[in-house]
Order: sequence, then structure tokens, then C-alpha cells
Amino acid sequence: MAGYRIGELAGGAGVGRDTIRHYERIGLLPAAARDGAGYRVFCEDDLVRLQFIRLVQELGFSLEQIRQLLEASTENYERVEALLGVTRAKLDAAKGNVGRLAQIEQVLANLSRKPAPIGPLPLWTRFRIEKAFPEAAA
Repeated sequence: MAGYRIGELAGGAGVGRDTIRHYERIGLLPAAARDGAGYRVFCEDDLVRLQFIRLVQELGFSLEQIRQLLEASTENYERVEALLGVTRAKLDAAKGNVGRLAQIEQVLANLSRKPAPIGPLPLWTRFRIEKAFPEAAA
């Protein structure tokens, strides 16, 4: 039987074998076929599915939310709309993180250009001062 054994699947998706077994137990991955020796054998669809799971997990989706994404279909409009709302919330959170990173970048850029006008302070103090008093950073 052609396909991936668990170690090959794990390597292809960048996860451990125990992760694959766990995902199989909780239903995120379908139960794998077995070869004549009893080894799990996975197909290309399993690899793509596992890569999707890992991607959305890295984006902050919980395993339950991932299950819902995997089960979503065009037949259940309300469920798709609910998942769209969760996805939009994740996107908004990511945009907020980008804004905070931009603030840190600005503080570091200011520190690299000139010494702090109020003396040497730890970075986190400088960040607080620049956020509260943007004119002090100019």
C-alpha cells in the first residue's frame, strides 16, 4: 500500500508522532489505514490536512475551533458565518499586534538615533514614556 508511515507524515508536517496520534484520537485526523504489518499508512490528503491544522494553530485557533473549520461546509451557512467571525477576531488581534510591534520599532529607532533626553533608562521605561508623551520622543 503506497502512502506515508507515521514518521514520514510527521516529518512532512513538522510535528511529532505523538501529535499525529493525538489528532487521530480526538478526530482532527481520520483514523489511518493499516498495512499488512499493522503500521498506520496515511495519504497525501492527510498530509495536507495536517499542514492546515498546524497553520491555523500557529495563527491562534484552538483545537476545537480547528475542528469546526475542518467540519465547515457550504451546507451550514450559520456555522460558516460563526467561523468567519472567529477568523475576523483573529485577524483583528493580529492587526493589534502589528500596531504594538510598530510602536516598539519606533522606540528602538528613536533610541538608535540619539540618547534619551531624560537619561539612560531601561527600554520598557522608555516605551512607557514615549507612549504617554510622544513629544518627548521627538
